[in-house]
Amino acid sequence: MPTVTSPPSHLGAGRQALTLACALLASVLVTLALPGPASAATPAAPGDRTAYAFDACVAPSTTVMDAWMRDSPYSAVGIYVSGNSRYCGDRYQPNLSKSWVQHNADAGWGFMPIHVGYQSPCFKNNPQSRVQKKRMSTSQTTARKQGAADAREAIAALKKYGFGAGSVAYLDIEWYARTTTCDNAVLAFSDAWTETLKASKFRSGIYSSGSAAIKLVDDVRSGAKKFSGFTQFDQVWFAWTNKVANVDGGPYLSDTGWKNARIHQFHNNVNETYGGHRLTIDRNLMRVGTGSVATTEPRSCGVDLTLASYPTLRAGSKGKAVEALQCLLQERGLKKSVTGEVGSGTVSGINAYRASKGWSRNGVVSRPVWTALLAEGSTPKVLKYGSTGSAVWRLQRSLRAAGYAPSVKGVLDTATVRAAQQLRRDNKQAALQTVTSSQWSLLRRGNL
Repeated sequence: MPTVTSPPSHLGAGRQALTLACALLASVLVTLALPGPASAATPAAPGDRTAYAFDACVAPSTTVMDAWMRDSPYSAVGIYVSGNSRYCGDRYQPNLSKSWVQHNADAGWGFMPIHVGYQSPCFKNNPQSRVQKKRMSTSQTTARKQGAADAREAIAALKKYGFGAGSVAYLDIEWYARTTTCDNAVLAFSDAWTETLKASKFRSGIYSSGSAAIKLVDDVRSGAKKFSGFTQFDQVWFAWTNKVANVDGGPYLSDTGWKNARIHQFHNNVNETYGGHRLTIDRNLMRVGTGSVATTEPRSCGVDLTLASYPTLRAGSKGKAVEALQCLLQERGLKKSVTGEVGSGTVSGINAYRASKGWSRNGVVSRPVWTALLAEGSTPKVLKYGSTGSAVWRLQRSLRAAGYAPSVKGVLDTATVRAAQQLRRDNKQAALQTVTSSQWSLLRRGNL
């Protein structure tokens, strides 16, 4: 699906190592109907969603975030909130604040708060980096104390930025060359981290390279690696830059674990521009919580408005399509009853609707009429991959009537994104991966 983007190699866990690994392997979505909070709601970290997400070293300004909400495929953002090893710590975050988080939450954004603290004892710093990351102790007892302390720091940051109970803090463990000693230190540290977060009603996530800490914790979950009493993470965010936008963990994360608690960083260090604002980001696809779940299909008048096709209708036409037409006219106040046959009253309603669009009063329901009628209703600010709600049902039906034939399932999926992009292209608009007022206007004018 969408061509989507990742921070510089020094930002996320093992990004330099992942770039090298990829080279070796090659020799791998309110009135927003996004899954997001209502205005002034507690910010979601990350909430229930199937969506594209990005992370960047520095939290972008609200101007940039607003433009990216409108034009980009992303609906969640990774932010670096705490940790003694952050490359972009507080002094490099001119925008990040509680009000910034709330503004973007109100706009529909979800969040992945990242903590970059102590690293594996086997982690090797880049001597050229301005930040030399601290390493945890090889002593499991000491590592546990360090993990608990880091968790307390993360909890303070979550509260500082307005994230409530149930929010996930992601522990960033950079790539390291695995040994038994280093693995055990990471597990001891992580166990204390998770237990401390849970004791304060927060949830625990881990971000790491697939081949490093992700493989490690999955091996513990499966029993392939023994570590007594380990408390598992609630979510896993795995860096595997295979450029495939899915949540399949490949050789690093088996299908049986974290089925609806995964984020895949599938591409990094990519420059993308939306709304005239260019960022260097990492691209992610997430499926967390319940994911994106379709709302109940609206059945106005008790009539199914989702048809396999929308045929031309005129006086004398009968059947299910006529019932759908009459229901749509009734919604607009142009028909009083649903009879299943196009009689004089229905013809009058058709002509009144056609006249409202500036079309001739010929009594015919053609493709433009279906397209416009099905698109009528409120205009969401933006819809994108993963969006749900009644507007998504209307969009998919209208696109189908227009001849673009997406699936009609109530969740804005890849097929719907492509159909909406094609509508843009056919009308000489930029082929963005979002649905905004410009596309609704095209559909309501019957522009095909």
